[in-house]
Amino acid sequence: MKQELLDTLVERNLVNSNTWVYAQVQAEGLGGTPMLIKKDIYYNSDIPAEAIFDIEGMEPTRFAKAYDIKPDGSYKEYKKRGRKPKQ
Repeated sequence: MKQELLDTLVERNLVNSNTWVYAQVQAEGLGGTPMLIKKDIYYNSDIPAEAIFDIEGMEPTRFAKAYDIKPDGSYKEYKKRGRKPKQ
C-alpha cells in the first residue's frame, strides 16, 4: 500500500481507530524473541503503510475505489448539486 493512499484515507476519516486492518506487526515468539507476524488488528498511526495488506477485508486499492479514490491517493472534488442556500 502506498503512503499517499493511506494519508488520503485517514484524512477523509475512512480509516480510523475503529477500522480492522490485516497487517504485519511485531510480536514476541516463544522464548521472548521478537518476530513479525500477520494478523487482524485495529488501525493505529504507528503501523507503516507498507505493512498493511487488507482494510476491512478488502485490498486497499479496492477499498479506496469504493469511495472514488485513485490508487495514488488522489480524488476529484465534485461540485454540490441542487439549489444554493440563501445568504
